[in-house]
Amino acid sequence: MKAGSLRHRVLLQSRVDTVDDIGQPSTSWLTTATVWADVRYLTGLGALKAGADTSVGKCTVRMRHRTINAGQRIVYGNETFDIPSVLPDGKKSYVDAVCEVINADV
Repeated sequence: MKAGSLRHRVLLQSRVDTVDDIGQPSTSWLTTATVWADVRYLTGLGALKAGADTSVGKCTVRMRHRTINAGQRIVYGNETFDIPSVLPDGKKSYVDAVCEVINADV
């Protein structure tokens, strides 16, 4: 993997379930890593070929190999992405997080 292709700085976050002061369940997000990545948005044609729901923005985020789990999320600029699935390569040199856009900076 060429270092030059990892040109986007992203935050990898994990869900933290806690209880607030009055005993109500609360969810927050903890940044577990800040990494360089390659954020690739699916084009409209790519999304149609992949059978993606057109109302949901899709992208992949490629980064050097690390442990990532579905259910985590990635923050890139003003956008937040859910990670429904993770695709590692067989050589453990990189991992692709298949993401859905939660809020897009339009």
